[in-house]
Amino acid sequence: MMRWSWLDFFLPQSCYLCGAKSVRALCPGCLADLPYYSLENTCVCCARPLNREFEEMYCAHCQHTPPFFTQTLPLFSYSYPINHLIIAAKFEQNLTILTLLAELMAQHIDYQQIPDALIPVPLHSKRLRERGYNQSLEIAKMMARQLRIPLATSACQRIRYTTPQAQLSGNQRKINLQDAFRTGQLKKQWQHVVLIDDVMTTGATVNELATVLLQAGIQRVDVWCCARTLEH
Repeated sequence: MMRWSWLDFFLPQSCYLCGAKSVRALCPGCLADLPYYSLENTCVCCARPLNREFEEMYCAHCQHTPPFFTQTLPLFSYSYPINHLIIAAKFEQNLTILTLLAELMAQHIDYQQIPDALIPVPLHSKRLRERGYNQSLEIAKMMARQLRIPLATSACQRIRYTTPQAQLSGNQRKINLQDAFRTGQLKKQWQHVVLIDDVMTTGATVNELATVLLQAGIQRVDVWCCARTLEH
C-alpha cells in the first residue's frame, strides 16, 4: 500500500506522465500501467529471461561464467515509461520521481531472506559532484527506512573514475570497472548484503562490487534494482 505524506494534500500537482491532476508524482492510472518485471522463467542469478529449450534455473551466461552475486530482484523492465522516469530522477534531479520509485521498490520487491545490510552502488566523488547526488544512495535510504534494514553507506567506495557504462559494450564494461571499487567499513557480523542500484544491464558493475565484498569476507551478495534491461 502506497504511503502518503501530509504534504501531498497541500501541494497539488499534475501527473508527470499524463498531466492529469494528482496528489502524487504519478496518477493512479499511470501507476497501474507501469511495466513490472516478471521473474517467471528467468535466471535465478541474473534475472535474464531463460531459453526454455536448453536452460533451467540458470541462463547460459551464468552457467558459463557464474557471477559473484547470488540473486537479482528487479522491480521494473527498463522500458517506457520507467526509462523516462529513471532519466528524470538520475539526470534532471527530480527527487519527487526518485522518492516514488524508492517507495515502490520498498513495497514490491519480493525478497525471501532479510539481508544484514543494504549497500548502494557508490559513485566516484567527481561524478557525485557533477550529478549532485547518488540516485542509488537515495533509493537505498528510503528502502532502509521503510524496510528497517541497516543502510551501509561506507561499505564500498568507488576509487577510480571510469567511463559511463552506458557508452560501452559488455566486454568493455568489465574492463572499465577493474579495480574501480574497494571495501570500506564492514561489520564482522554481516554475512548477507544487498546491493541497491537503479538500472541493471549486463550486471558488470554489481558483479565487480560483489567480487570485492566476497573477498572481504561477506558470504552472500544479492542485487535489488529499480529496473532491468531486457538486452542480453
